[in-house]
Amino acid sequence: MSLLRQQPLAVQMNRESCLVLQLSRQGRHFVVDHFSQQHKNSLSDKGLNKDGIVSALDYTATHYQKIALDNHSQVEEQLLEKLPPQLKTSTGISYDYFTRDNEAEAVIGQRSALEELLAILAPLEMPVHVVEPAYQSVVRATNAVLPYLWPDNAVFESTMQWVIVELRQPQSILLYCKGGVFQRLEYVDTFNLLPYLLSAQMSGKFSWVMSFGDKAVQSSLDRQLEGQMQLTHLVLSTTPFFKNNPAPIVAALDNEMVLLGLALRGFNQWHR
Repeated sequence: MSLLRQQPLAVQMNRESCLVLQLSRQGRHFVVDHFSQQHKNSLSDKGLNKDGIVSALDYTATHYQKIALDNHSQVEEQLLEKLPPQLKTSTGISYDYFTRDNEAEAVIGQRSALEELLAILAPLEMPVHVVEPAYQSVVRATNAVLPYLWPDNAVFESTMQWVIVELRQPQSILLYCKGGVFQRLEYVDTFNLLPYLLSAQMSGKFSWVMSFGDKAVQSSLDRQLEGQMQLTHLVLSTTPFFKNNPAPIVAALDNEMVLLGLALRGFNQWHR
């Protein structure tokens, strides 16, 4: 999926509120044209460039799967046959997919969650161009901020594997990436995060852990990984990316990886 316009309005649901972000490009830098936090029941289009909306469904409302394709069935038939149990009993689903070689990658969403999101966005009276899973927004934002965060003495390889951890309580979400491309996700109890990462590293052969989210858990994880030789921890931050913007905005956006990823959805180099 791609956008026809280059300045989408990113809207991220955050419990009872929505974060709203719109960017423009000035030379090599991105500038915040609009940033606000609004109550989801009273969204306003004041001060917004009406280029259309991009938003995301939370992890719990989407499912990602890869399937090996055969030559005897349509892609849709094979996807529906291999739905996980929780989606087979769902009252309705929406899905999108693309094929590569003999494999299909699919994103399946709960239709009720999608309809609820669209109803919340309706007062903005703008076309909704894209609703994507939150993990795709996070991966896009990570690829964008990494050049600003990469340690001087680190060697970047195009086939590198890393794990992005969205730190939450009681469970954190692990996004596995290879060469900057999302591969899979899983949920891990946050209190057991470090031993799980060390165990996964032995089998997954990744050496970089990148994290954002809960600040208290972030500090604890940073301390715990400081002495680990097999894992290098990188705290994800949008601050260097927005260094040319006013300080209050930079501080407010420091940990908003999903929102940044959505706002970048209209700029070609981070399309996926």
